[in-house]
Amino acid sequence: MPQAQINLAKIFNEMPFGEDKSPCGYFEDREANNLLTNMSWLDSNLPVEKLDCIFYDRLLRQGFRRYYSLLYHTQCKDCKECIPIRICAKDFVPSKSQRRVLNKNQDVEVTVVTDPKEFSTDEKALMYRTYNAYHNKEKADFTPLTLQEAKEDLQNMNSGYSGIINLDYKVDGRLLGVSIIDYVIDAKGRLTGISSNYFYYDTSEDVLKRSIGVFSVLYEILFCLQNEIPYYYLGLYLPHCRKMNYKANYKPYQLLLNNVWTDSPALEQCPQVLENYLRVDENENENGDQEAAPKIDTTDIFTFPEPGLLYGIPDISLVTEDIPLRMLYSAYSQGVFPWFNEDQGEPVLWQSPKKRFVIPIRQLHVSKSIEKFLKHNPYTYTIDKAFADVIKNCAAQDRPDQDGTWIGPKMIDAYIKFHKAGYAHSIEAWKDGKLAGGFYGILLGSVFCGESMFTIEPNSSKSAFVLFARAFQKAGGKLIDCQSYTENMKRYGARDITRKQYLAKLEKYSKVGLKCGMEELFSNV
Repeated sequence: MPQAQINLAKIFNEMPFGEDKSPCGYFEDREANNLLTNMSWLDSNLPVEKLDCIFYDRLLRQGFRRYYSLLYHTQCKDCKECIPIRICAKDFVPSKSQRRVLNKNQDVEVTVVTDPKEFSTDEKALMYRTYNAYHNKEKADFTPLTLQEAKEDLQNMNSGYSGIINLDYKVDGRLLGVSIIDYVIDAKGRLTGISSNYFYYDTSEDVLKRSIGVFSVLYEILFCLQNEIPYYYLGLYLPHCRKMNYKANYKPYQLLLNNVWTDSPALEQCPQVLENYLRVDENENENGDQEAAPKIDTTDIFTFPEPGLLYGIPDISLVTEDIPLRMLYSAYSQGVFPWFNEDQGEPVLWQSPKKRFVIPIRQLHVSKSIEKFLKHNPYTYTIDKAFADVIKNCAAQDRPDQDGTWIGPKMIDAYIKFHKAGYAHSIEAWKDGKLAGGFYGILLGSVFCGESMFTIEPNSSKSAFVLFARAFQKAGGKLIDCQSYTENMKRYGARDITRKQYLAKLEKYSKVGLKCGMEELFSNV
């Protein structure tokens, strides 16, 4: 590997990040939380040309924006309105009204300016000063900028980064508007995108009639297309902010939701995805065992998209950052479950496999060796006596065919809450007062969705599963969902059925409850 690439990997991994709080620029009485880094930390001695452009390319794709040499990403705890938006240039189709704007501005000439000396001329400073006053004059504490202050503002916006250009919009030599554009490149020097950093314009009435701001966006998308630049980044889209939600007029677009760029046509088919993303659930009881049991409003159902619709991955229905209780309940009721590698930094992947591995309870198979073991069983069994210990032991279980664990802190926290809400259950095997094995899963009517098991003592989890399955059947249980194929569950009679077949069984059996409560199952064995 070339030395430059080694240094690139090192510098990306060691780049420092901090946090900043400031008044929100879009909504009154709100506070903005930003994740920050500064490109001045980059090692200028590295043998890599335009290292800041390569660095920004990676962070721009992750939702960061630039001011001077500062890169920031809005991450507010109680608000998710600021959503990064971009256009894939080759897919863009102008609307009828946008085509009218293009026709209206056929006489506009656009010049690409690369000389920093031309970024903050007196002419531009005067236009920016007037523009700033036009948009801020109604603020009670507004003070007009001096020409020098306007020039300094432009100098700040046009510096601190090596990938800046200006696009000057003119008619017969008259300056109508200026776009401050950042371009980004990959490690091979290829242009991967341009970012609209700022656009200011002449506020004269004849220019306002041109819709010059709309024209600038349309031209810059065309600029990407002409120069084989894949993406045009428009900054942030705020669905409930009038001065920022216009960006959804440029279709099709992509929104960065939960670190995944999601296409607008799919979002239009599934409007609940954006609604759910913007929703900030109130406190979900994060303070341990002494808190009140969380409650789930079973009428507040989130409808999951068809698997493959949003991301083109057949088994993936949705990607999120967290696992809210409301979504967890909604997921299982629709045949969806979260399964992801948290320790590898993956987001929450909500899955609905094409094939479902299930045990029709009447077809339960028990081996002769387990039958023999049960005649001299050294264990005692309980239900829901140590849920937190069971799931943590499942997470720690060493599995030869698995690198690490998919049960991370986020999963553990969510399922402990789900247990307290009455939907997740644990089955424990005990020996001499200590946990010897067990498993946990979700109960929906007469369907039990098994999640994971662990074994400390021989045959502990196997015997616990067999006794549970028999008690479950006796109480009216119909189906045990093993989710995906494992050799272990195959031994008990599990087989593949289609997603459609599984959903039909879930729809039928989840509405039929057991003859007794979970805590009473073993008393009926």
